[in-house]
Amino acid sequence: MPNKKNKKIDSEKACECLIEDLIEENIEKNEDRLCELSENDFEVYIDPDVEKISYEFYMKKMTDGLPIIPPTKDRVLKFFEYSDRKPDDVIATIPPRWGKATIEKIAINSVMAGCIPAFMPVVQDSIQAISQDKFNLPAINATTHPVSICTIINGPISRELVINNSTGCLGPGNIANATIGRAIRLCLINIGGAIPGIGDHATMGSPSKYSFCFGEAEYESPWDPLHVERGFSKDTSTVTVMAVDSPHNVNDHRSTCAEDLLDTIVHTASVAGCNNSHVPGEMLVIMGPEHAQLVAGDGWNKTDVKEYIHENTFVPVEMGDRGGRKIESKWIDSDGNVHITRKPEDVVLVVVGGPGRHTMIAHGFGTSSDSVTIPITLKDGTPVDSIRDFKNKKL
Repeated sequence: MPNKKNKKIDSEKACECLIEDLIEENIEKNEDRLCELSENDFEVYIDPDVEKISYEFYMKKMTDGLPIIPPTKDRVLKFFEYSDRKPDDVIATIPPRWGKATIEKIAINSVMAGCIPAFMPVVQDSIQAISQDKFNLPAINATTHPVSICTIINGPISRELVINNSTGCLGPGNIANATIGRAIRLCLINIGGAIPGIGDHATMGSPSKYSFCFGEAEYESPWDPLHVERGFSKDTSTVTVMAVDSPHNVNDHRSTCAEDLLDTIVHTASVAGCNNSHVPGEMLVIMGPEHAQLVAGDGWNKTDVKEYIHENTFVPVEMGDRGGRKIESKWIDSDGNVHITRKPEDVVLVVVGGPGRHTMIAHGFGTSSDSVTIPITLKDGTPVDSIRDFKNKKL
């Protein structure tokens, strides 16, 4: 059996072994015993009745409807090891109930979501990010619009935690993507009171409200990644939160030049009925690596792409004006159209995904919310190089 303590990890190309290391905490197993920590190989510890506890939490409206991991004391304590804050430190207050999001409460909801302890800094900083005024969480939680919270992770920690940025990264199959996004949602429900039909008034809701979290494929992108574009160094790990609809696919296998491909994206995004059609704002463009390489190969930089999408994505005012808020005259151009975005910078462009000529677009919440990007740091503001910088940090 290999000695995992001597295994070196390439932070740029992390493999699944890293998740195994994080779960097992690098305990070197003794092959002569089933468990080196137990004196009796046949000793059995009875866990709480998971089904009963999960159902009780559900009946108290404390879950998203899926089974949970019981937040026992021992499980929660493991999450404290990955935070340099005290359990009763308040990270944010979450509407509509304005509950205090303490480290302890965030850890409890992370356990319930199925996170492993090493995910704690990402969840903790995501909660801090969504609490910023410009994100406008009170409106996001209270609206009838099916807006969800998208979390994008950049930098070394994204690779260290093996956050999926490739094939199927917006779907099932990756523990980090699935549980980090879910932990954020459970914090909104249990700390903020954003319970469907009570604090969360989305008419139909959205499958993205279960979990919407992924990493950017930085080494597949021909352009600067999102966090670098927003002023952070390549080696700084960041969390970006954005209020968006569920993503819609853009299928283009035929275009052979940048402009044709971008026209397909523009046409897909130019729809009445989205919030952006009557209150222009940010829009997320999740471009597959093959599409990105085609566009960049034609000599287009990231600024060119954002400007083209902004200038050409619009709807006629008579269609856009059917939304929930009357269109202000400043958003209507001389041709009687309303642009989906206010400016090129509103086009949030990331390169994500595996093989295949696909892009996805997700309209935002209009002028009501702006995305937030913050670095993952220690309490004193020092950026971290690794998730292990939090491990056993003195409070």
